[in-house]
Amino acid sequence: MDQYELQASLARMGYYIGKIDGDYGPMTRTAVLSALTDGPDYSLSQVDVMAVATQMLVEPAKIWAIWDVEAAGDAFINGRPTILFEPHRFARATGGRFNKSHPKISSAKWNKTLYPGSQDGRYAQLLEAVGLDVDAGFASASYGGFQILGENYAVCDAASPWAFAWRQAQTEGDQLDAFCRFVTGNGLLPAFRAISPDPKTCKAFADGYNGTASALNGYSEKIARAYVRRGGR
Repeated sequence: MDQYELQASLARMGYYIGKIDGDYGPMTRTAVLSALTDGPDYSLSQVDVMAVATQMLVEPAKIWAIWDVEAAGDAFINGRPTILFEPHRFARATGGRFNKSHPKISSAKWNKTLYPGSQDGRYAQLLEAVGLDVDAGFASASYGGFQILGENYAVCDAASPWAFAWRQAQTEGDQLDAFCRFVTGNGLLPAFRAISPDPKTCKAFADGYNGTASALNGYSEKIARAYVRRGGR
């Protein structure tokens, strides 16, 4: 997707009323932000989780555990899905061509100092990245209560990274649907079912979901503790 196509999409949705000229200016940035803010934002319910848990043949506590760990339960902040923009992912997706010109959003290596603490700061990164490369920009952020990267749009049944981002901005149920598709589509269901109060049983899922570097953040231990808090045994 290029800037023309993004503007056309926003125009069809009623967020962009300017000339479709491929110029990623303030009107386009505002339209993107509005589109990601105006979702109904319905909260996840026990019924939603139970239905997906039955489909995946897991305890609801396992779904809630990942929800609690990933975004501390904050799927939306200020009406927009909670995001984390990943500069090293953007660099990888764009072949590093913006590393020198835009070092705050494109980095050859993971760099903790490039992560703003506020959602406003993270959205500023996202919007800047989208102005450089639409697909890579939306693909390089993780969204919502389950913090799934936009680069996984296809396995989550979205037509493009932009479509994935927009869907994550609708409801917490949409975010749950993406989680189910991600876990199933990436072959992580056996590891997900194996989660227990023992952190060792959570490692396979932790590594598959967040990468092998998850050990640095004690991800397995966090999942195990969250699972127990949610009534898992």
